[in-house]
Amino acid sequence: MSRWRLGLGGLGVTLALWSSHCGYSDDASDSSGSAGLGGGWAGTSGAAGTGGSGVADSGVGGGAGATAPERELESSFLSPIATGKYVWAANPESGRVALVDAVSYEVRLAEAGDGPTYLAAVPDPDGNAAIVLNARSHDATLFRVDASGALTQLTLETHRGANAWAISPSGRWAIAWTDARRVERADPTDGFQDITVLELTPERERSRILSVGYRPSSIAFAEGERRAFAVTEPGVSVLELEGAAPRVSELVALSDAPLVDTASYDVSITPSGAWALVRQDGSRDVGFVSLETGARVAVPLSGSVTDLDLSADGARAVAVVRERSEVFVLPVPEATTAPERIESVRLQDATVGSVALSYDSSVALLYTNAVESDRLGIVTLSSGPEHLAQRVVAMRAPVSAVFPAPDARHAIVLQGVPSGSAKAGAFSVLSTAQALSPKLVGTDAPPQAVAFQPGALSEHALITVRGDARRQYGVYHVWLGAQQVDYEPLASPPLAAGVVAAANKGYVVQLHPEGRITFIGFDTGEVRTLTGFELGAKVVE
Repeated sequence: MSRWRLGLGGLGVTLALWSSHCGYSDDASDSSGSAGLGGGWAGTSGAAGTGGSGVADSGVGGGAGATAPERELESSFLSPIATGKYVWAANPESGRVALVDAVSYEVRLAEAGDGPTYLAAVPDPDGNAAIVLNARSHDATLFRVDASGALTQLTLETHRGANAWAISPSGRWAIAWTDARRVERADPTDGFQDITVLELTPERERSRILSVGYRPSSIAFAEGERRAFAVTEPGVSVLELEGAAPRVSELVALSDAPLVDTASYDVSITPSGAWALVRQDGSRDVGFVSLETGARVAVPLSGSVTDLDLSADGARAVAVVRERSEVFVLPVPEATTAPERIESVRLQDATVGSVALSYDSSVALLYTNAVESDRLGIVTLSSGPEHLAQRVVAMRAPVSAVFPAPDARHAIVLQGVPSGSAKAGAFSVLSTAQALSPKLVGTDAPPQAVAFQPGALSEHALITVRGDARRQYGVYHVWLGAQQVDYEPLASPPLAAGVVAAANKGYVVQLHPEGRITFIGFDTGEVRTLTGFELGAKVVE
């Protein structure tokens, strides 16, 4: 489309969160022994967790399945949104969005478009804001709550089939796009190349539909928000956001062989927007691609790179070579001109092919889920005498996915079950700051979602479990420092979990025809369930 779409309407309303991704189904029965990871509500590729035959890894590298790909399961666990003291919930069946006050439990309902499904929080210095994609009316509804509590809403057109959001850090821009991994049985002719760029500046709200490369997999914004980047199979489509209207300015190739299938590329964009870092399955090179000039530099490592993570500040990348259980720390972009600055460490007594970086990049957690292994490596990346120090922990059950806490002092490890176990899944509470024994917890239903208390001291986490075959539903409240784990059964299937930082509470949104959400007080452990908010009423249990 060649013209901007101006916003419609302006009535006040409020929201609550049904689920930003509906339609979860528990593919594995409780007796299968699968960890049951990657539930469909999260809308990612959703590979299943490690199987129940769980044989602990006995050493380094090689062995059966050595060429199997690592599975990015962490992205399968998405939290619903909360802003300030509010939880937002969208119900695609009723067409309404609810706003739940986590302190007073007050509920307000708002009419969205047809099939409100995919929610995102919008940064707003003057209040709270969220935006929802309406799957059947092919538009988006923007909600704002000002400091007085007044709620307004606005409708903006989007392209057909949008199912994902990218929101700029300032909240000025939102980009709706279509993630092919969320589309079942997509036809090869479905390129999902349309995206919608929405400007959300108050009184200037508008949208524009553009076309990018075939099957985008992620979208990133550059610092200053003058540009955005759509990572697609042919390369990176560059979006110019300034000017009369957003436009696509170029397609930056990721390879010297443009006809090679690039679907197996793993691409990260630095926050500055200057570089794209590229990993390809089966290749020993880490590619550095300048998004300013298009120049490409290959940095070879000791073997096929099985995972590549970029630090949040873009200053360094961590690459893993599974065949050698070797970890490389590459300064960005200095690794291209000063390879002597690349650091490496080889883990002993463990096979590692995947890395999970803490948000501050002070700790790298290393494991593999391509083969069954219970070993997890901890490598210190912060400067000082412990720099590159390593520790390997036996987790007692196969590792499937690892989630570092925001404060980098703890992690939640989701696991399969070892041979002989009657459990449906397992998880562990791991201290990364101290050499303490991890706490292993067997679960009667597969783990589904993980949510942490944000901030400089993350003391609490929630882990939901769901087993539809036996109607086993619940949530674990984890006190990370003490490794205390409390279980709370749920009356209906959990859809997602999150944290309302302003209220110091966690919450679990559940599948219920009238709306159901359970709050857990982090300080008190108090559990309160709100049922029936879809009827405009509430029952607090």
